[in-house]
Amino acid sequence: MNRKRRTWLLNQTLTATLFFVLSIYIFFSTIQSWASSKPTKPIRPNILLPPISPNASSSSSSFSMRVKVYLYDDLPTKFTYGVVEHFWTAHGFAGVAKSTLQKLKYPSHQHSLEWHLLLDLTRPENERTGSPVDRVMDPNEADMFYVPFFSSLSWVVSRTHFANGSGQVKKYSDSETQEELVTWLEGQEYWRRNKGRDHVLVCQNPNALNRVMDRVKNAVLLVSDLGRVRPDHSSLVKDVVVPDSHRISAYNGDVGVEDRKTLLFFMGNRFHKGVKRYFEYKDPNGTVNEVWRQVSQKLPLIKLMISCDRRLATMHVSEPDCSACLCSNQSGIVTT
Repeated sequence: MNRKRRTWLLNQTLTATLFFVLSIYIFFSTIQSWASSKPTKPIRPNILLPPISPNASSSSSSFSMRVKVYLYDDLPTKFTYGVVEHFWTAHGFAGVAKSTLQKLKYPSHQHSLEWHLLLDLTRPENERTGSPVDRVMDPNEADMFYVPFFSSLSWVVSRTHFANGSGQVKKYSDSETQEELVTWLEGQEYWRRNKGRDHVLVCQNPNALNRVMDRVKNAVLLVSDLGRVRPDHSSLVKDVVVPDSHRISAYNGDVGVEDRKTLLFFMGNRFHKGVKRYFEYKDPNGTVNEVWRQVSQKLPLIKLMISCDRRLATMHVSEPDCSACLCSNQSGIVTT
């Protein structure tokens, strides 16, 4: 290639590059000018519950737009009360398992939201005054569809073996129950309509629905936290984080709280699976300990107590020079 040819190609390349850069600049300048001239509007998230007016009362009139929920009351009982029966049978309480549905007692555990939600939705309408949820009987009127599967209890039951009437060992399979549930759901017209996006499932236990999560991940999931859930399965964009049920017995003794300005208890384990170590109390260089170092410098009378031992907890709380005590573990002591 001669020199004149190379010079011509170089000029063409420079011209094209300059034209491209200029086009990009004009494009983004136009977008920025259009965005700045457009009146801004507040972005409202797509939430399930309607916002409450500051002047609204606590009565049912506070919820002018109640969420219409359809309950799958035709869901086979093996996914609801049947799971409860399996639990009591597995623990040797066949009499409780054979109780009527009205008297069937749900076993107390930290992931019992699934039970309370079903009880609330099945209450008579005159007892649901003030509820933000309006149960509808026509699925065509529903905003959301609630699937009352006891997923957390199902996982608990799956870890037990029990003998049936023939003397053989019978095992409850949570995995099989999950598969059967999804098969049932995929046969429902309203699940297929939006691929489950307007359906609600409770999976508080991190292991709940673990075998079928890929098939139900479009649904609104009620979870305890996102620490052990895959990001492509659950997120704050579509799901709801709900608290565990309170199961700690109250402490009835005298811990001398009358003369203290503040006494707070954060009941819960210091360690959590799936949570990075620098959020744990045990990590000396972690975020939590750094916060406590700053607190202790400014407020030396505030003490941090970390102990599962009830006796040790009582001893710490009873110290007369402790004007405020923050207990952050399952010490079994509760005060208000």
